[in-house]
Amino acid sequence: MMKFAQRMLRSVLLITLSFVTLTATAATSVWKVSSGDNVLYVGGTIHVLRQSDYPLPVEFDRAYLRADRLYFETDLEQLHAPEVMQRMQQAVRYPAGISGLDKRVSAALYKRIEKVWAQYGLPPEAMVGLRPSGIVITLTMLNLQQIGVDAQGIDDFYHSRALADAKPVGGLESVDQQIRLLSGMGAGDEEKFMSTSLDELKQSGGLVDGMVDAWRRGNLADLDHLVLEDMRRDSPAEFRQLMVDRNRKWLPQIETMLRDRPVEFVLVGSGHLAGDEGVIHQLQQRGYQVEPLQ
Repeated sequence: MMKFAQRMLRSVLLITLSFVTLTATAATSVWKVSSGDNVLYVGGTIHVLRQSDYPLPVEFDRAYLRADRLYFETDLEQLHAPEVMQRMQQAVRYPAGISGLDKRVSAALYKRIEKVWAQYGLPPEAMVGLRPSGIVITLTMLNLQQIGVDAQGIDDFYHSRALADAKPVGGLESVDQQIRLLSGMGAGDEEKFMSTSLDELKQSGGLVDGMVDAWRRGNLADLDHLVLEDMRRDSPAEFRQLMVDRNRKWLPQIETMLRDRPVEFVLVGSGHLAGDEGVIHQLQQRGYQVEPLQ
């Protein structure tokens, strides 16, 4: 599976750890965070799942029922709006008159990309003008469908439920921020990004199995290994942009939630809860009481 696909699933995926004060086998991916009498819940999600991954662990429902409002990585309702979807489609394409991917990677690699593209039954003209993110996302979604990953993810599941129950929802970052991340994926390092992505396509089945297993058990060490380890080592700038910087921007918002009485349920990709850079460890470092929800 490709790097972007892994981050969608691991962190996107679409997307995701070891530290000494929480056990590596917390047996849940939902944590209760307390500041005096104020409480909120943080849940690690996987953005796309298989039908067999339902029902979800009971801790998610427990947190949902106790919460007055839900927060996601971004405003999912706005993200699914037609005009935003159109902007996202534009973001994964190079502007007219700008050199395409064929001018940014070696001829041998571009031929390899074309071969994989054709193996998925896609017409060659559909690839013309796509940025690395556009190619990777397209191949990823087709690959996931082939291995049965075609069910609603945790974020969409609870967003739909909250809307039906008239619970307020919000996002930690704007859709504009998400679009900028999408547009810049692999920029400046297209050769390595695309080569690694193609190498990892065939690993998707085992990766999904491992991720879902670690997520269900709340095993932060396994999630760190599956989600973050390679990115942290091989692509430090991208790791900082996709994970560390975003976590840091979310933390003040979460702290503000802990200053009021309404109870929030914050749902973000499991990778964002992992490692020393992760939301869970950072909240604990700031003096909040953090414990797995039982």
